[in-house]
Amino acid sequence: MTYLNTRDSKVEFIEYSMSSTQAVDDDVIIKFDATTKRTTGGDAVSYNSTTGVLTLSSSRRYWVQASIAIDRGSNSAYSIEWVEDSSFTRIDPADGGFRAIAQRSAISDGNYLTSSHVAHLMVDNPSIGYRLNFGAGPASDVMTLTNLFIIEARD
Repeated sequence: MTYLNTRDSKVEFIEYSMSSTQAVDDDVIIKFDATTKRTTGGDAVSYNSTTGVLTLSSSRRYWVQASIAIDRGSNSAYSIEWVEDSSFTRIDPADGGFRAIAQRSAISDGNYLTSSHVAHLMVDNPSIGYRLNFGAGPASDVMTLTNLFIIEARD
C-alpha cells in the first residue's frame, strides 16, 4: 500500500490585473489587461484582452484564482463563473470550475457595498479556452483591484 505520494513539478506563477474599471451586467465577460502579465518565466499561458479568452497548455496542470472586486449597482444577487470560450457553457465543479455567488445584502438603505469574490478553476491538460463570465446580475463595475492568479505545473 502506498500513500502520501509526492510528485516533483516545475511551477510558474502568473498574474494578470485590470488597468481600468469595467462595466458589467448580465452575461458580460470580465476582461483583464494582457499587458499587465507578470510571470516567473517559461509559462505556456496566454490571454486575449479583446475576447477575454484564457488559453492554457494542454500538457500542463493549472490552478487559477480570479479575485474579483465588484462595486454593486443594486442590491441583487449575481454570479461570476468560468465558461468555455466558444460555447459559453458554464464549467461545473466536476470539470474544475468553481463559481462565486453573491446573495442580496441585508442592508436596505440604498448603499450597495463593494464586494470581493473568488472564482477558481482547476484543470489538468486542458483542451479548451476559458472566459470569466459575470452571470445574471445587476449593472455593476469590476474594480481595478481585480486580478487573475495562475499556478502552472509541469513534470
